[in-house]
Amino acid sequence: MSAAAASAALLAAHARDALAAGTLPDQSLVPAAKPVPSGLRERGVPTRYTGSDLRYIGMPVGGGCCGQVYLGGDGRLWYWDVDNGPVAPGAEGGGSTYAAPRDPFFPFGQGVVIKTTGDRARRVDGDGFDDVAFTGQYPIGRVDYRAPECPVRVRLEAYSPFVPGEADDSTLPVTVLAYTVTNTSSRPVRAELTAWAENPVCLRARSQQPVLLSGERVGGAGFAGVEFTAAAGEAGQPRPDIVFEDWERTTYEGWSVAGDAFGAGPVLADQVPDYMKRFGDLRVSGQRFVTSHNFQAANGDAGRADAYTGKLTSQNFTIERRYVTVRVGGGADAAHTCARVVVDGAVVASVTGDNTEPLTVRGMDLIRHQGRTAHIEIVDEATGGWGHVNVDRIVFTDVPPSKQPIDTLTDGGTVTLAALEPDARVRPSLAKWSTPEEIAEAGAGPGQIDGGLGTIAGAVTVPVRLGPGQSRTVRFAYAWYFPVPDRAALSFLSGSATLRRHYAERFDSASDVMRHLAREIERLETVTRKWVDTWYTDATLPHWFLERTLATASTLATSTCLKFAGGRFYAWEGVGCCAGTCEHVWNYAQAIGRLFPSIERDTRERVDLGIGFHTGTGEIGNRAEADMGWATDGQCGTILRIYREHQMTRDTAFLRRVWPRAKQALGWVMSRDDRQDGTLEGPQPNTLDAVWYGEIAWMTGMYAAALYAGAEMADEMGDTAFAKRCRTLADSGCRSIATDLWTGEYFIQLVDQHHPEAANTNIGCHIDQMFGQSLALQLGLPRVFPEDKAKTALASIYRYNYVPDPAAYRTDHPQIQGGRWFATAHEPAVVMTTFPHGGADQANGDPPTWSATYFNESWTGQEYQVATQMVYEGLVDEGLTITRAVHDRYAAGKRNPYNEIECSEHYARAMAGYGVYLAACGYSHHGPAGRLGFAPKVRPEDFAAAFTAAGGWGLYRQRRDAHRQTCEVEVRHGEITVRTFTLELAAPPDPAHLKVTAHGPHGGVHVASVHAESTTVEVAFTTPTTIGAGHRLRVEVTAAR
Repeated sequence: MSAAAASAALLAAHARDALAAGTLPDQSLVPAAKPVPSGLRERGVPTRYTGSDLRYIGMPVGGGCCGQVYLGGDGRLWYWDVDNGPVAPGAEGGGSTYAAPRDPFFPFGQGVVIKTTGDRARRVDGDGFDDVAFTGQYPIGRVDYRAPECPVRVRLEAYSPFVPGEADDSTLPVTVLAYTVTNTSSRPVRAELTAWAENPVCLRARSQQPVLLSGERVGGAGFAGVEFTAAAGEAGQPRPDIVFEDWERTTYEGWSVAGDAFGAGPVLADQVPDYMKRFGDLRVSGQRFVTSHNFQAANGDAGRADAYTGKLTSQNFTIERRYVTVRVGGGADAAHTCARVVVDGAVVASVTGDNTEPLTVRGMDLIRHQGRTAHIEIVDEATGGWGHVNVDRIVFTDVPPSKQPIDTLTDGGTVTLAALEPDARVRPSLAKWSTPEEIAEAGAGPGQIDGGLGTIAGAVTVPVRLGPGQSRTVRFAYAWYFPVPDRAALSFLSGSATLRRHYAERFDSASDVMRHLAREIERLETVTRKWVDTWYTDATLPHWFLERTLATASTLATSTCLKFAGGRFYAWEGVGCCAGTCEHVWNYAQAIGRLFPSIERDTRERVDLGIGFHTGTGEIGNRAEADMGWATDGQCGTILRIYREHQMTRDTAFLRRVWPRAKQALGWVMSRDDRQDGTLEGPQPNTLDAVWYGEIAWMTGMYAAALYAGAEMADEMGDTAFAKRCRTLADSGCRSIATDLWTGEYFIQLVDQHHPEAANTNIGCHIDQMFGQSLALQLGLPRVFPEDKAKTALASIYRYNYVPDPAAYRTDHPQIQGGRWFATAHEPAVVMTTFPHGGADQANGDPPTWSATYFNESWTGQEYQVATQMVYEGLVDEGLTITRAVHDRYAAGKRNPYNEIECSEHYARAMAGYGVYLAACGYSHHGPAGRLGFAPKVRPEDFAAAFTAAGGWGLYRQRRDAHRQTCEVEVRHGEITVRTFTLELAAPPDPAHLKVTAHGPHGGVHVASVHAESTTVEVAFTTPTTIGAGHRLRVEVTAAR
């Protein structure tokens, strides 16, 4: 132990002494006894939401890396973000939509109408049907509709093709809507289903430049529909500009002022705080501009400066030019931080910033309001981050604010709405569409319209004839093609100036996408449904558990994730927030690596060991181009992920390609081990947005796990000397953790007293103290933390950190101030770090640092990772209880079940939930070695669950009685090769009476050897057994006594 750390060890001694003396902390708000939720392990039924619980539901039902579109609780599609637009307010950081969930919003009109014999035309949503129920089994969302007076019931199943292992099939820019209509009457019924939509192309551009909107009939083998397009319009001869406001004065003369956000008058651009200049020049047209970031009143407190609210209102004017242009910056919330035009009391147009300070000229097209009286409002009704608006010069003009070619615009492209049916009737443009009757019956409208004057709506109708009790399924689909991403928002990426969406390499338009979908729909739908059946229907795990642990896999189908032409995968930490496919966030995420391993493999090779790699040293940029500095947990975790990616391949080709750089990357971490004893002490940047110092169980545990992974990979590459060095350091580090960092209850941090300024957990109980062990268990690596102490530490985390009321806990423990809310009053959650034996005052750092506020928070990704270890280690009820707590916090009555929030929406760390699933299955796999194993932790006597492996996926079944266990691996897609199969018995067998038989696709499989250790039995086959789709491997073990 270093001299600096020795004094810090006194804190650990304090904790040990308190334990020995029986002096325990006040547990009134963190009770030691935790009730186990009822029905925790029961199979149950799929969750069915009705009534008010439908409000917030938003299941992503677009293709992976293709933007984002939600299926709402009543079947409407909302939050369309497929056209590379700015993030919606609340998704830009801070996680505000946890406490204030997002209501559905619809950037353009669309939906489905049904008209039946003897009934009115009605919308197929909550407005048209009284009885609506939602059942989510991602990737398929099901909505059931009934109405007493309607002679049919309707079921919608919405999805985008989702085929684990097949990234191309699962990243199509499409949404399929399959409506099954059933005649519930005693008479024949004729019905028509009509899907309709307004033209969604150039939704933003049409307010900035003349755009002509069109709808055109398209069709081909297996589909008929309408393709929405846009073309450049003519601006006409401009009249002279009218400068309405330039703000070059010290007061708001001529404007009425409400609230206190805007101060006494326009501010000088050269006198704003430096932090407002962090994005570069403010681009003010003169010397002064307006800002509601009231820094003058806040005395340098940036957060307080955004807390003020207010409004500036202009005098009335007559609209005499087509556009109002405004230089605007600041927040991107069109409802709360904006400049807007009001006519007759109604807001007719608004502009916002884009969550940066510099001002950009943006326009509002007022062609529909010429000659009317209006006024302008500059509004700040927001109090959180980016809760302000910056405004400069306001001009009335006929000159379009933008003149970009349509094919260079982020929202320039095409959208196709089609029926995948032979008898569809297409109306490319409707004369009117304000009521269900008009949608069902309207004649033809104009073929083209100026986007400033209005829009076009098209429709596709499919007739249905049904006898009593008969059903028919009608499939509609949307396809989109918006190939140009927001290059400005991605300007830090290599080649940003020419970035294009990945699907632009495969398709030329939305109708081209639809043509592909129509050609492949039977195959894609069959295999998507097969996965859903395998995961949900044929499994024995609780339905709530299956729903929760796969829900965050939908993150791939949100605006968190992108894929570019050329194949590069890129992701934010959460939607639009925090750049760089950040290592120390994505370390937690397990879903994509197991479901679509080719995506993660390419990212390790192309980005972590490519773009973000320092060839001279082996350091990996934690955010690649966005931040080329390393993170301790990030780089250690990436080495572990390289090993995971290798395990999810069928051969060693990937590892052979990346091994030289993977070895160098591990060498970089080893070079940070100053004493070469397997422990890290120096600066350790990490996912808590801080640099920590000292000996830290969390960091050294990650390091040890990475060393063990490096040793395994080195062995496979024949580098025995490096493997030996890795194991020697890892073994030494593990010994230090088990002695120097163990309090008797849990593992801690020995703080480096030379760095009092750094946040730290000292003798606190930290949720991620054994993260390295959690990852090691998933990868079949040697133990990092001794099993007995690990179980005690897990029990301590459950005891001290799992709290029934996080709000009351914060009130009662004020030493750590602040923190965001991802678990509110009476919502059980695991608090990141608690201090049952003191140390909270020291944890803040001296002077206090903002990053310590994280200790009060509850991040689902961390909760999942500790639950994963709990389940693997046998604390099954505890791990399931924590997972259930997350599930209950994200119940639809409270917020969107598919949007787990941290710094932003659809936060990548939450994909750690898949790890809990792996633990419940006791899953282990090494593709190149042909190793596959299961040790179910939930109802192992009669168990079934989906699994993925290198090359394919399927269903694992297990039956157990007193003396016999039967294990069956059924492959349902692709093929897998098994050389060694591992299983777990109920009790240690008597080797003298152990009998194993195996049968494969072609009969008996010869067993070469059987090795039993405790309850684990490893069965090796003489030759590898390859199992293709539709075939099984069956292993039967008899252990008579």
